[in-house]
Amino acid sequence: MSMAKRSALVGLAALGLASGQALAAPVSVSGTKPTANVKVLKPLQLSVVRNLNFGTIVMSSVTTNQTVRVAPAGRTCGTGPALTCSGTFSTAQYRVNGTNNQQVIISSSSPTYALTGSNGGSLTLTPTFPTSVTIDNSGNPGVLFEVGGSFVITPTTPDGLYSGTIDIQVAYQ
Repeated sequence: MSMAKRSALVGLAALGLASGQALAAPVSVSGTKPTANVKVLKPLQLSVVRNLNFGTIVMSSVTTNQTVRVAPAGRTCGTGPALTCSGTFSTAQYRVNGTNNQQVIISSSSPTYALTGSNGGSLTLTPTFPTSVTIDNSGNPGVLFEVGGSFVITPTTPDGLYSGTIDIQVAYQ
């Protein structure tokens, strides 16, 4: 056999071996096969039910910083006779709707918010709220949660109407 024929046969044999490997039978997983899982959730909806309201505060002889706080348990109006709180007060109330029995994380885009006074003053509101709630009803009414807060009145705080917005956010855990 000539050298050229022998080289051609070796080349064909190598080609056959390579193509034979490509045509090998597929192999299945032995034992338990993996599963695929996915949790599909309704989009969360957050709505305001009522605003945070501290009522009316009368400053008497404010000589030291006084903290005013509104929480679900009530209102605190500084210490001693420096401040008198009156009028209607309430926590802010939100309603969150989504998928039943899912935990929702509550957060705020900022740890504090500026309340701007009508006479040029400013108060720093620190909101308080639960860290999470569990949706116990996937339709209306969803679940309600409350947001309170506090701020400090100093001896130099000007009188006036103070207001600002709070940014509360929710997300599935």
